[in-house]
Parts: sequence; C-alpha cells; structure tokens
Amino acid sequence: MAPPASKWWQEPNDADLDYGFDSDELDTRYNEPDRSTSHENNSKPRDTQNTEYNGVIASMSSWLHRQAGSSHGQLATAAVVSGAAVAGAIFGYQSYKRKEAVHDLKASIPSLDDLHPAEMLTDFGAASNGVQLSKEDERSAALARRAQQGDYDDDLILEQLARNRVFLGDEGLAKLRSSFVVVVGCGGVGSHAAASLARSGVSKIRLIDFDQVTLSSLNRHALATLADVGTPKVHCIRRRLEQIAPWVSFDCRNELYGKAASEDLLGPWSLTQDGQGRRPDFVLDCIDNITSKVELLHYCHSNSLPVISSMGAGCKSDPTRVVVGDISLSTDDPLSRSTRRRLKLLGVSSGVAAVFSTEKPGPGKATLLPLPEDEFTKGQVGELGVLPDFRARILPVLGTMPAVFGYTVANHVICTITGYPLDYNMGAKGREKLYDTILANLLSLYERMIRQVTGQDTVGLRVPLSKDDIAFVVEEVYRGKSPISGLSNRLALIPWQTPAHGWNMDLSLEKEGQKTVSMDINDMVCMTKEEALHHEKEVLKGGKKVEEVYDEAVLQRVNLRRREAKENTWQSRAPGGSQHASSSPADDIKSPDWAQMVLSVAFAPRFRHMLVYGALFIFAWFGWRMLSPQLQDQNSLLHSSPDADGLVRIRTLEPDLVPGDMPKLDSGQTNRKRLIFVGDVHGCKDELVQLLEKVSFNQKGGDHLVFVGDMINKGPDSKGVVDLARENSASSVRGNHEDRILLLRQEMVKTKTLTTPDDGRYSGFSSRELAERALARSLSEEQAQWLENCPMILNIGQVPGMGQVVVVHAGLVPGIELEKQDPSSVMTMRTIDSDTHVPSPKKKGVNWAKMFDKHQAKLYLSLEHSTEDPLANAITVVYGHDASTSLSIRTFTKGLDSGCVTGGKLTALVIEDGGKQSIVQISCHGYFK
Repeated sequence: MAPPASKWWQEPNDADLDYGFDSDELDTRYNEPDRSTSHENNSKPRDTQNTEYNGVIASMSSWLHRQAGSSHGQLATAAVVSGAAVAGAIFGYQSYKRKEAVHDLKASIPSLDDLHPAEMLTDFGAASNGVQLSKEDERSAALARRAQQGDYDDDLILEQLARNRVFLGDEGLAKLRSSFVVVVGCGGVGSHAAASLARSGVSKIRLIDFDQVTLSSLNRHALATLADVGTPKVHCIRRRLEQIAPWVSFDCRNELYGKAASEDLLGPWSLTQDGQGRRPDFVLDCIDNITSKVELLHYCHSNSLPVISSMGAGCKSDPTRVVVGDISLSTDDPLSRSTRRRLKLLGVSSGVAAVFSTEKPGPGKATLLPLPEDEFTKGQVGELGVLPDFRARILPVLGTMPAVFGYTVANHVICTITGYPLDYNMGAKGREKLYDTILANLLSLYERMIRQVTGQDTVGLRVPLSKDDIAFVVEEVYRGKSPISGLSNRLALIPWQTPAHGWNMDLSLEKEGQKTVSMDINDMVCMTKEEALHHEKEVLKGGKKVEEVYDEAVLQRVNLRRREAKENTWQSRAPGGSQHASSSPADDIKSPDWAQMVLSVAFAPRFRHMLVYGALFIFAWFGWRMLSPQLQDQNSLLHSSPDADGLVRIRTLEPDLVPGDMPKLDSGQTNRKRLIFVGDVHGCKDELVQLLEKVSFNQKGGDHLVFVGDMINKGPDSKGVVDLARENSASSVRGNHEDRILLLRQEMVKTKTLTTPDDGRYSGFSSRELAERALARSLSEEQAQWLENCPMILNIGQVPGMGQVVVVHAGLVPGIELEKQDPSSVMTMRTIDSDTHVPSPKKKGVNWAKMFDKHQAKLYLSLEHSTEDPLANAITVVYGHDASTSLSIRTFTKGLDSGCVTGGKLTALVIEDGGKQSIVQISCHGYFK
C-alpha cells in the first residue's frame, strides 16, 4: 500500500499497478469512508468530475479488458462456470433423491386405523404396553383378572402359601396378605425382591421403573426371558408373577421416580376396591441412580414411610458380607457412602434401614470400567448415559449378588410386616478390628487384676480366647449390644463376677513356659467401655455383688443371655468349658452339652410340627404322583370360562330333525330321517351339488344338511355355497375361515371401507389376503348375518348307537364341559399337549381325536356293567379342519375334511334312523394349492 501521505490509488507508473484484486474489492476500498475526516465531509456527495475518480474507472476498465482477452482468464472462467454447473447438478440430484426418500418413507407409514393402531410411547421412547401377548400369557392374564376380582378359591391360595403359613402363623400371614408394598426399581435387585414378596403372599404390589429389559440384564433379572427384551420391566414382572400368584394385584408405573412425582408414586393404593386408600406398608428402594435414591429415602424419612434401601451389588462377590443395618453403619460401599453423605446434607443421618456389603475392594477384583478413549473424542461423554444424570460407565455385576441383595431386602420386609423377631448379626462381617480391641482390653484387665491381687509377673500372659470366641459372645450371645444400656458402640468383654478360683494364673502350663489363666467364656458379659470401667471399679475391685450395682431388669437380661450361652457352648471353644465355633458337634458327640442340644431340638414344639408337616407333605407328594400329575392343569381348565363375546357358543338342533329308532313300515312307506354331515366345502359349490345328488338329498323327505364349518374361502363360489345352505335350511358350525372373513368384514364396517375398493395401502398383501378381503366385501348382509348366527358347537342330541352327537369345526378337549370349551381352540385345535392338556393349532403333540376317542372308550367301559346306559353318557364328535389326516373315522370321532379344495374329495357322513352310518365321497378339482 502507498504511504499515508499520498492517496493509495495514485501510482507513479502504470507498470507498477497491482491487478491482484477484483472490481468489487476496489469498490469496497474506494467507498470506505476516510476515518480522519469529519462527519460533515463524509456526508457530502461524491464528485464524479474529479480527475482522480475518472482515473480509477479508466484503470479498472483497462484491467477488465485485458483479463477478458487473456487465455488464462478464459480458462479460469470456464472452469468456474463448469464447476458451478456440476456442483449445481450434484446438489440438485441429491435434493431430489432426498425429497423422494422422505416421500417414500412417509408413504410407508400406515394411516391410523384398526389394522394399524397407534401405540402410546413413554417419555423415554419405550412402548407403554410391551409386546403382543402370547396365547399362554393371555390365558394367564385372564385367570389373574378373575382371581383379583375374587374368583379364586382361597383354599388354593393357602395351600400355595402353606410353608409361609406354618412359619409365620395365621396372624402373620394375614398381615402379609393384606399388606401394600412399593418396589422402586425393577432391575436385578428389585425383580428378585418383588418375586419373593409375591410368592410369600403380599397381595398388593406397586412396581415403579422407567426402564426396559435389555439383553445385558438377563444375567441378573429374576423373571425376564429373551422374549421380554425391549419390554418395560414393570410389565415383564407383572406378566410372570401373574402366572405364579394370580391373586396378587399389581400397580405398574412405567415412570422415572423423582421428587416431583413422589406424592403420586408413593400415594395410597387406588387400583382395587380392596385396600382402597391404604398407605404403603413398606417401600423398597432398589434404585441404582444416586439422585433418585436420595430423593426417595428423604421423602420416606420425612413422611414416616417404612423404607429399606438396597445399596450397590456391583463389583461384589462375597454373599457372606451382605448385612442389614442402619445406613449410618455402611462405610465400605461407595454407593452407600455417597447416599449417606447427601442424606446428611438434607438432615437425615440415621433411621434408614439398608442392605449393604462390607466387602472391600482389592487387587484382582472387579472395578468400574473406564470409558474407551475414542468415546472422549466423539463429544460429551455425559450423553452416553440413559439420562443426563445417570452413570455412563459400565459397572461389572455378578449375576448372583443382586439376587442376594433382593432376597435380603424382601426377607426384612416380610419379617417386619408380620412381626417376626429379627436379631441381625453382623459378627465376622468386617468387625475384626473390634474383636482385636476387645481381646486386647480383656488381656489388659486380667494383667491389672493379677498384678493388683497376687503381685505376679504378667509379662507374656495370654488369655485362652480367640477372635471367633469373642465374636460368638458379642454377636451371638449379646446380639452386638450391651444388655445394660442397649448401646452397640465401644464394646468390651468383662467377667460378670470375680472368678471362683480367684485371679491366679494357671500353673499347669507355666512349666512349659506359657503364662495363662483359667477362664469360662460363659462368665463374660458384653458392655460398653464406660460400663466396663464402672463394673471393674464396683464389682471386681470394690467387692460389691452384682445385685447391689444393677437393678432387677438388667440382672434378668444378663442371666438370660448367660443361660443361652451355656445351652450353646458347643458353638465356641475355650479351656474351661467352651468350644471353638468352627468345630463340628460330631467331634464331641458324647459330651453332655451335645446331647442336651440334640434333645432340646428334638423335643422343641416347632421341630415336632416340622416333622409332622414333613411327613404329611411326603405322603401327599406320593399320593399326587400316583393319582394324576395333570390334576392341577385339568382343574384350571375345568374352572375356566373363556370369553366368546359376540359369538353363538352352543345351539341345540331341533329334536324332530334327529334320527331315532328304526320306524315301523306302514303301507309300504317309511317316514325316514337322515342327517347328512358334509366336510369342509371351501366354496366348491359344484362339488357340493354333485355330492347332494349322489346322496339323494331331499329336504322335504326328512333329510337335514349339516356343515362342519369352513364352507367358504379358497374355492370359486363361496357365496353360492352359503345361498345353497340357506335355501335348504341347513345347519353349520363356525369354522376358522368363516371367523376370519367375518372379522375382516367387521373391520371394514368400522373403518367405513366396506363399499369402497382397497387402495394402494394393501399392495404389499399376498393374493390370498386380497382374495379374503374381496370375499368379505362381496358378502351380502343376509349372507353375513347367516354366517354370524352359526354356533361354535352344534349339539345334535342323542342318536341311536352313537350317544350324544356334537358337531364342531376343529375339536374338543376331553373331560371339559361344552360350555367351558375355549372358543379359539374349538375352531383351530389339532393336537393336545399330553402333559398339560392344553390344545394347540400346531401338529406337534397328541392328535386330539385319538385322545378324545380313548377318553370316551374308558368312560364307556366304566359304565358297561352298571345300570346306566353307557351310550347315554358318551359323546361322538363330528368335525373337519384337519385335511392332513384326510378321512378319519373312529368310534367316537368322525373327521370329514378330505381336502376338497386342494384336489382331494368332498365327504358326507349320512346317519339314518336306527343309527345306520354311511360314507359318501366325490372327487374334486384342485382350486387351491
């Protein structure tokens, strides 16, 4: 740039001009105001007659002219223009493809209707109702709904809870069954706790969790299966537990617990009339998120709701270190430490029960996994968590430990609600330093007393007690607290009275160079250090009797504990009468203490009750095995009443249409009656007409036509078959194909598409599905109404030689009353599971007709020599549906589906007066493959 003294556009020589900028830059520089001039000067209009301005314009024109004529400039211009054209083409094509993809995506999303209903998602993007229920889950859910409404035998519930009833007593079990428990967090710990509570008898459980079942959680979840992955945890637990304890009512809340939702989530029970308005009897904190955990515990503590909190089960592997205690005692668990610190800031330092582990981290043990380095380069690692304040790193969890924590939590809740005595023992669970201190203080006491009383040298003195002996006396005998004040901190052991042999050392071992004292562990009493100093001063040194120092209540408590110690001396070892805790009773089975222990256990009332109940259980088990392993399944089927809303379940044929005994001939004429049962027609009208001609069907002559279902669909003239049946006043049962076509028609009526052709939304359907929709649309109102009126079961009545004849489309479950047969199974079943007696539309299992025939044969034989007519109680079933077995004629089952529509035969079973039976068939064309 030129010096400031001269104008920058005044160049001394044209050859020195720099043409490295374009005209826009030149205009920008020229129009830039002179910052040194005043505002008035800048606002003056530009003088276009100025020679300096004209020179700039001339120079610029000259520069543009030279560039336009330059080959380099032309190449640059061509390159820029071609690049712009290519870029525009590429961007335009990408924009077009993007719009086309968005359009296709929107077109692929079906509109909301009955076929494609919308499903509400939770705030966390999960399906609120989980996956489609299987038939078994639907059956279990139906049973659970009935049971929760009171339609469940209370004796069955008490039988299922028999062990709990014996353990807790009738009053305790009644308290448990009427209780209301809230489980917050339904992962590894919460699922095990909820399962245990439901199995034990809690009748009202509220489940709170926002999360879904994941594949990685299957190693520790109590109830989830592979099929439950992706479903809400609360609904997964509810579905499984309803199959175990159907009488339990579950209030599932697929929500994240937070302070704002506390009033609603922890509010009174409102789901059922029973227990309406009842506050939670207990709240289980099974949350692994620190913020939600603190908010829950603070709310429960502030509102006097009984709560127990499960601390971290991650990175833990020692189940013997899991203890129950106040949260103030949890010092070794990181989660409990953080929880305790935050609660203390909120004014809660104790009074919250917690389950925690005293296991300490160490070399080789699992720890919180670090995040991979590449995750830090991607952005904010906090976004890797499920929610903003949730942990992002992976916490290793051994699958067994959440179960230990969950069952411990449930055990505490059950015992607390029922009032069962709880004496938690934290001995040998991280209290080794305490036992070392107690042992050292006891040795110091003996050294002081021996020096004061006898003046003997106590250097090298040892007491014949181990840490296990100390733990036994402190934890087992005195429950970890002083019998005087009930305090559990700064504990010590001290002789209750001056030893009978005085404060002398044991001379028997002094010859071998060891100084020791004779000691009876049963004389040791647990006190706080302050109480021990007072006891030493008043009793051991002052010579007072314990009756002079302590009141009657303290004396009774101490004497009670000392008697318990004597009765259990086989658990501890020490010279002078005690044994080591780890020694087996078999090592000293001849000792009086061991014999006394065996006798006390054998003659204890509860032990006798257990023996009696055990013997009864063994006899009942053997009897159950011998009688029938399927009684329970049969009982559930016998007492079930499946829903059949909108369907005609059973209809009885008019008696005057049923063939009777052979009529007598009168004037050479017979008033014959015939029932003509026709197999699955599937719209094959021509073959049906031929078959009726072959059997000489004559409605006016006493013939009645009966179809076994599946009259329509697949074949060429379904409407013609229906019209033929209506014209001849025929009877029919509802088959699975009639059911499907009628359901499609009902859907079209609801969506108001019955009279309009299908649009492009069904272009992806198969030809068979499209043909079914066309058939459903083509049926007239009269034809559809006639099909709707077809029952699922047609009771023909008593037929000579056949007993009671029943017509169904697919089959019947043997031993189940007609009114309680499952509607879906009646239309679709092919086989029956031999163990559970549950019908199935699949071919895997025992053919239902074989099983039914054997069942009826046994019933017939059982009544053969009785006064009753065996055939009067027998049932003969006429059915279709299963073309794979073709014509299948047995004594009590008549299968008539011989595959007409696929090129097989159309079959008719003709039953005349007197019970005479005949089979008539014709060949069919193959309309459907």
